[in-house]
Amino acid sequence: MILVGDIGGTNTSIAAMEEREGRFVLQTRERFQTAAIADIQEALSLFRDHHRDLWRATQLCCLSGAGPVRDGVCHMTNVHFTIDRAEIEAFLGIPVFMINDFSAICYALPLLETHPQIDTTVFVHPDGSTPSPRGSVRAVVGAGTGLGTGYLIEDHGHFVAHPSEGGHADFASRDPVTDEFSRFLRRRYTLQPGAEQYVSGQGIANLFAFYSDTRRLERDETVSRILGLPPTERPGAVAAAASAHPGCATIMKHFVRLYAQYASTTALYLLPSAGLYLAGGIAAKNERWFTNDHRFMRAFESNYNERITPLLRETPVVLIKDYEVSLYGAAHAAVSLAQ
Repeated sequence: MILVGDIGGTNTSIAAMEEREGRFVLQTRERFQTAAIADIQEALSLFRDHHRDLWRATQLCCLSGAGPVRDGVCHMTNVHFTIDRAEIEAFLGIPVFMINDFSAICYALPLLETHPQIDTTVFVHPDGSTPSPRGSVRAVVGAGTGLGTGYLIEDHGHFVAHPSEGGHADFASRDPVTDEFSRFLRRRYTLQPGAEQYVSGQGIANLFAFYSDTRRLERDETVSRILGLPPTERPGAVAAAASAHPGCATIMKHFVRLYAQYASTTALYLLPSAGLYLAGGIAAKNERWFTNDHRFMRAFESNYNERITPLLRETPVVLIKDYEVSLYGAAHAAVSLAQ
């Protein structure tokens, strides 16, 4: 039995995962709002109180956090949490591994074929193809509260996941409206804002503010209602309104193009011929905005150099729709790292 956790900017999930001959079976899971708990020990204590039999049976623990990890310590990026592996190990009394949240998703990638309960969608390229995975490199990008990136390298059946902070790298604009959006963001920051300010929930909120401030949105009842919400609630409200509101629909289409651009850049850096995977809640909850008219894939394949386009066209792209994928990945990581 493995105790696993996914500590994100919005939600924290704690679960018990049982390994059965290389397969992982989710026994139970609890989810907490990260802002509602004082620290990870509080979430672990609540889980222990509710599931004492499973708690006593656990032999390993792996926690994943949304932030860089150094020497077993994770400093969360978008919340004021610091998670120390040594402190958690002393609290639990069993071996504990601390990894980045996108490293956990990377460790889940080899499980997708053997764990059909992890729901995915394979993107079809505009030419109708779905390239077969090949090679040893897989990459993950995922927009949620923030923007995460990671990659996985396979070597003779052994897997090593590597984190990245690429979500905070520079982001270039490709069209006049995004040029103007970039200038809008630069007025808010002392330096050029990173990709996360374009591609994440924050990015949707920023796009909404830009479209509103530049009067690209009519100040109707829907827009006024969204403007009245806290910034953290605006991304979900924009996405929810997009099916019936043309302005919000335009924002979602713009966001998908920006997301595809970041994914394409990541693919060119890493050449993930075994697959590029989209994780995070935004794509999973808004799949049709990505797939309609090959919107995501058309932007993904776009490149100024026509000789580069075939590389992008040959990259398998997969949407991971299961929120619990990081829990499966953390379990796989625990077993792999313990060995």
